[in-house]
Amino acid sequence: MAFSRTLGVSTSLLGNVIEADWPESAFAVLADSPIRTIEYLCVEDRYRDDGHIARVKQSAGEHGIHVRSVHAPFGTTDISEEDEAARRQSLDNVMRAFDVAVELGAGIVVIHGSREPIEDEGREGRKVQCVRSLNELCKRASQRGLTLALETLPRTCLANRSAEMRWLLDIVDGDLRVCYDVNHLTLYEDVRESVRALGDRIVTLHVSDHDGVDERHWVPGRGVIDWPGFVAALDEIGYDSCLLHEATDRELDLPGNLAAIAQAARENLGWDG
Repeated sequence: MAFSRTLGVSTSLLGNVIEADWPESAFAVLADSPIRTIEYLCVEDRYRDDGHIARVKQSAGEHGIHVRSVHAPFGTTDISEEDEAARRQSLDNVMRAFDVAVELGAGIVVIHGSREPIEDEGREGRKVQCVRSLNELCKRASQRGLTLALETLPRTCLANRSAEMRWLLDIVDGDLRVCYDVNHLTLYEDVRESVRALGDRIVTLHVSDHDGVDERHWVPGRGVIDWPGFVAALDEIGYDSCLLHEATDRELDLPGNLAAIAQAARENLGWDG
């Protein structure tokens, strides 16, 4: 079976123009590239600014940009917090991201299961809190017509291995899906085996490369990830959706970065756009 996957980028790539004029100038640059799909990243409280979200929606429409997903805030947001007041505030932050997704017409909300570091002796307690939060968030997402995707994360974060992700998927009461971040999980696991392990629960991707030591968010092909194996695994599980990139070459400006992503996708990911 032949797959015709689209190409997308996170708005985290647009940082070199965001401060000057966001979103209009960034979307104008996107409109001149072969990439028309984005994930809107909720950062720095801009996502709580109704006027800003209205501008994003209008500008995306004017430039033919499809907002496929919204990434919930992280950093100070942690749904595994043991302190109940902090956990409730984190849930409020994520549910604001649900509002943004509905307003922008995005069907998917990507979420982190925790911050870090997490010590071994505290991991089980943090998992319990994460499950409590995900149970509530899955219900709220369903009510809003949204799909909640838990991201595979690196180092000591929750969901840093496919086995722990599968445990969370199985125990959570709701239709929880996976955002497979190639730059994270393949630091520890074979790419084909981990994609197979998560299978059709994978609903979206974060694509970038690393050096085998830590996450780097490089354009695919610069690092050590087995990209032919990754594409073969996507074929095996029938993933036929967006190759959403969180990849940045800091030596390039935005047009150059977008062009590099498109070229690397042709060379490494079988993208034929």
